[in-house]
Amino acid sequence: MRRPDAVVIPEEVLDEEGLTVDATQVLAVIEIVSPSNPDNDYGEKLTEYPAMGIAHYMIVAPRTGTIEVHSDPCRGRYSRKDPYIFGDKVPFGA
Repeated sequence: MRRPDAVVIPEEVLDEEGLTVDATQVLAVIEIVSPSNPDNDYGEKLTEYPAMGIAHYMIVAPRTGTIEVHSDPCRGRYSRKDPYIFGDKVPFGA
C-alpha cells in the first residue's frame, strides 16, 4: 500500500510495532495535494484506493482551498464525489 498523508483505522488493527496495517482495515485515507505532483492524488490514488476497498478518500488542496471527499467504492472506483471549500463543514466517514 502507499503511504498516505493520513489514515483512519481502528486502533486494534495496528500491528505490534504500529508500523503497518492491512489495506482492508483502512477506513479512510486523507491526502494533501503535493505541489510537485498533483496528478498523483487525482489520478493514480483515486483509482488505487477504491480498488483496495478503502471506503473514503479525502483530497485536500491547500493551493486552491478545496476539498474533495470520494466515497462509496463500487467496481474499483468511487461512485460519489462531494466538493467543499475551506471553511465548509465537511462530513467524513459517517
